[in-house]
Amino acid sequence: MEPQQEAYDVVVIGGGPSGLAAGLWLGRYRRSVLVVDAGDPRNAETWAVHGYPGVDEVPPYELRRSMKEQALAAGAEFRAAMARTVEGAEDDFRVGLSDGHELRARRVLLCTGLKDILPEIPGFDELYGKSIWHCPDCDGPGVAGMRVGVIGWGRQIAGFCSYLLTWTDRITLLTHGHPPELPEKSRAVLDRFGIPVRTAVIDRLEGRDGCIERAVFHDGEAAEFDAMFVHIASGPGSTLAADLGCEADEDGILEVDKDHLTSVPGIYAAGDITPGSRLAIRAASEGVRAAIGIHKSLIPEDRRV
Repeated sequence: MEPQQEAYDVVVIGGGPSGLAAGLWLGRYRRSVLVVDAGDPRNAETWAVHGYPGVDEVPPYELRRSMKEQALAAGAEFRAAMARTVEGAEDDFRVGLSDGHELRARRVLLCTGLKDILPEIPGFDELYGKSIWHCPDCDGPGVAGMRVGVIGWGRQIAGFCSYLLTWTDRITLLTHGHPPELPEKSRAVLDRFGIPVRTAVIDRLEGRDGCIERAVFHDGEAAEFDAMFVHIASGPGSTLAADLGCEADEDGILEVDKDHLTSVPGIYAAGDITPGSRLAIRAASEGVRAAIGIHKSLIPEDRRV
């Protein structure tokens, strides 16, 4: 039996700020557009979206709800499902969904975001998103002057720690038993700003009501903290772009042009999977820019002067 097929001008894969903003604007341009969302956002555990102009510390789910309502009111459609496959070519893509439906689309916009690698430390999950975060731009202003632990050990971890000096100089790097991959210049930066490195394995994290209080190490010692950040690694939240052959850097971040078109004709991308900061406001802006680029690409030739 053939899968049920529905045809759209655009299928947007991902229902975060970039995907919903794109859905809103494509609806405003009277394009038939479906936003497909798997319901597993990167910032699900975060208590609020920070620094979003005109919005005061709104929870991520509330921002998505409001944006979804706007997109639906503008004419976009929404489907709770996972996009498993994208095949075909510009003007005739086929998008296979986890619910068994197959969609046809002239253009596809990937807003699939990133996923973070998080440590398996007892107590971490209960504190993550409340007093442990992954984004200094988002949550750095809230830790001004505090005692901050940073869990990480890759080559970029010294730069991550030095970035936090914008808000506090009471920083400790915790490598959780991993030898830190620190070039000489990076170690010199840590030494210059008095950022100690503790390599002991973290046995558990303790806190109360979502607030971190201390890290207890496997050797029995403990260190007191008011907040923590984690910076291990992150990668694309979906393999669709790689399956399509979109050009990307070694971290899976996609190359896009000024209209957010990838290297594959008809496949666009916006949000965290494109170069730039990992902020909700930037993701929403890119969704709008991608929507404009897609709309222009769909204007018939006889209307172009």
